Amino acid sequence: MEKSPRNFYRRFVLVGFFGLLAVGSLFAQSGTNSVAPMDKDFVKTNSQYVTIGTMMYDTNSPLNTEEFKQYMWRVDLLMRLLNSKDTNRTEKFVEGSWKLAKDYPDRINGYQDIMMVMGHYEYQGEPDKSRALAVELMASAAPEDIKLWTKGYLNRLDLASKPVELKFTAVDGREVDLAQLRGRVVLVDFWATTCGPCVMDLPRVKEAYDKFREQGFEVIGISCDTDKERLNKFLKEKEISWPQYFDGLGIGGSKLNVAFGIDGIPHMFLVDKKGLLRFDNVRASDKYHPKNDTTSLEEKISKLLAED
Repeated sequence: MEKSPRNFYRRFVLVGFFGLLAVGSLFAQSGTNSVAPMDKDFVKTNSQYVTIGTMMYDTNSPLNTEEFKQYMWRVDLLMRLLNSKDTNRTEKFVEGSWKLAKDYPDRINGYQDIMMVMGHYEYQGEPDKSRALAVELMASAAPEDIKLWTKGYLNRLDLASKPVELKFTAVDGREVDLAQLRGRVVLVDFWATTCGPCVMDLPRVKEAYDKFREQGFEVIGISCDTDKERLNKFLKEKEISWPQYFDGLGIGGSKLNVAFGIDGIPHMFLVDKKGLLRFDNVRASDKYHPKNDTTSLEEKISKLLAED
């Protein structure tokens, strides 16, 4: 999925429509926990199908229950809030997401909403808020796979003060160990051949690689592809020579995505000569920058190369 200020919107765009809540956001009455009554058109049924929000199911589906309809209504309300003009929508969205997770502990949307806001805060230059949510998520009743990802996320937030550990056998058989690249600046690129924005970034990454390599710049690719043959063919066609990690587990399952808390691609970070993560959420395109960061990819590389 595309990453930009998009972190805040990317998870549940398939769930519910993007209307605006007029007043009061998630709750029908301020200061209460009563949920706004379900719109009469939110659930539609005919002899064969039931439509819940924007999702269609067979009438005999195990999801055709009042419990699931209420759950989807709650999810839809949260998405309306997220896309509203409410100046406090982020805080209210977090509150509503925790309430959703508490009321429906066996369903993951509430926890994933929190993950989404963590990314939003990080991109907006508010890592302390992001970290606080991550710590709360670790202490919650979230599924273990979400907690494992959150552990990796917290690990990545700490990598400005401790060396990044990254060691693997590349898809072409090369041994890669970031510890052996101390003294060089390294761009770590989480990407996939099936990710449009990732592919759009590649020409500029390749230009930077060719321009700065002799000065001490390296690139390491973390492929989130599931098709090894497709990856190798793409690398050959595009003449991409830097090493690539591949485990075939995709964006959500890749071991390194989990280890670094990466839940969307493209995602790149720059490691300095000491092995510390210095620039996160890096993009080749000048259109996308974390808040208050207007320096280009080339400027970031040059800055790190100039350091001792």
